[in-house]
Amino acid sequence: MTEIKQIVCGMVNCYLLTGKEGAVLVDTGERGYEEKVFKECEHKNVRLLVLTHGHIDHIQNAAYLARRLEVPIAIHKRDVELTQNQFAQAMTGRGLFGKVLEAASKNKMRKNRIENFEPGIFLKEGDILEQFGIQASVLELPGHTEGSIGLDVDGRAVIVGDALMHMLLPGMAGIYSDKRKLQESAERIGGLGSRMIYFGHGKPLENRKWIKKPS
Repeated sequence: MTEIKQIVCGMVNCYLLTGKEGAVLVDTGERGYEEKVFKECEHKNVRLLVLTHGHIDHIQNAAYLARRLEVPIAIHKRDVELTQNQFAQAMTGRGLFGKVLEAASKNKMRKNRIENFEPGIFLKEGDILEQFGIQASVLELPGHTEGSIGLDVDGRAVIVGDALMHMLLPGMAGIYSDKRKLQESAERIGGLGSRMIYFGHGKPLENRKWIKKPS
């Protein structure tokens, strides 16, 4: 069984997935938390760094941690452009809270720098991470960004990145590049059945139906 350790980095979560043959770090947090994440990973035989999507709060420490841990960086091809230009994809806030989140995110993206890095692995739907020591498979969950992904861990938990958020209330991400795809991803997660859901923002919860159908 793969152990899931949540590493809280301010408002953002990273996850250390540890199996018998190695470990995988999921997301990296923002600058200021790089040493905290590194210390959690040190001596854990981390073999891969997975980025759920290309936004700054999830990737800002990617170059540093990949260098310190001596591991490749994996991401979906559709989000590579975001790692180079945070405004390469549309960003729209959903509702009042989403609009506030959109404004704060864009301000952060304008003011902060991301150290350049080259992904060594491009992940897609169905890819298995067993070769890196854990039992997990890749889920494509577009909508928040074009290349957003999650990980189905042991068939008992899903790391969803920002396809869902647990901030004010749990539900769909407050920001999207494509609203229809975001809704489809939320429906897909809800249809996976009994799982623990590990969010990029907020505490984990049991899976549920995340989209309410009109009666």
